[in-house]
Amino acid sequence: MKRRFPASLATSLKNATPPHDVSLVFRRFVRGEGKLDQSEQIAASPYMSKGAPALSLHAARMPSTHVPKWHLTLEQLENNWRALGHAERLGLRPNVTLDINFSVGGLFDPDRRASASLRAFLKLARQWIERRGGRAAYIYVLENRFSGIGETGVHAHVLIHVPGSLRENFHSQKRIWARNRDVGMTWRPGLFGPKGKRRPPMRTLEQAKNKLLYMSKDLDPAAFAIQVDGIALFEAGGRVHLDNRDKPSNQPIYGLKTGVSRNINAKARASYRHHQVEAS
Repeated sequence: MKRRFPASLATSLKNATPPHDVSLVFRRFVRGEGKLDQSEQIAASPYMSKGAPALSLHAARMPSTHVPKWHLTLEQLENNWRALGHAERLGLRPNVTLDINFSVGGLFDPDRRASASLRAFLKLARQWIERRGGRAAYIYVLENRFSGIGETGVHAHVLIHVPGSLRENFHSQKRIWARNRDVGMTWRPGLFGPKGKRRPPMRTLEQAKNKLLYMSKDLDPAAFAIQVDGIALFEAGGRVHLDNRDKPSNQPIYGLKTGVSRNINAKARASYRHHQVEAS
């Protein structure tokens, strides 16, 4: 039996207060009545793939480190997409993508320690950027897939904003941060991607959205059949298309499976909206 959106969705959309009418987004994207221009996307869309409306108005909860996490929740998925939208507003759109393979880095018990290791790594990266007068914003997702035939095990996908003037030195610092005591790894070929290949910088919003689309593939399968007005959002033919759903994590992560930097999290977004209202 297919799940439908809760009855409160229409009320949530009606009561939302971005500069553009969210109900317009609902009609034009979900019902396929046209496309929004970029300013409307930035202002009103939660950046759910092709611009579908928000699935809830709540940010991701902080999970217990003792509970295995296999999937992303709807709230976590929405929080990541909203964070991307807010980063765009602040001029901090992610322009660098990192893949970090904790098994290659020799992290002890990566299933349970990768979450803390990654947060320590990103803290060092953020502090390094800020000490040089820049600002950072990031989104990450941890995945754990192992099939016994060369799969990568515990790894992270990271979207991060790095000022252009710092980008080259940023990449040279990654080995140093990996060896930090709190991160707990050793640099080896393949730690930051296959054969150490560096991905080119992302120069457009669409490139960042496509990467986050890929990072959303661990969404809980129970959500795939959710419908809005009889239209399945996540199934084939729906308005929200998740890449590579045939390759989800098949092993758990303990601790935070996904997160965003503080300057684009739910609290920061709420504060930004409050100040915008006061200024108007």
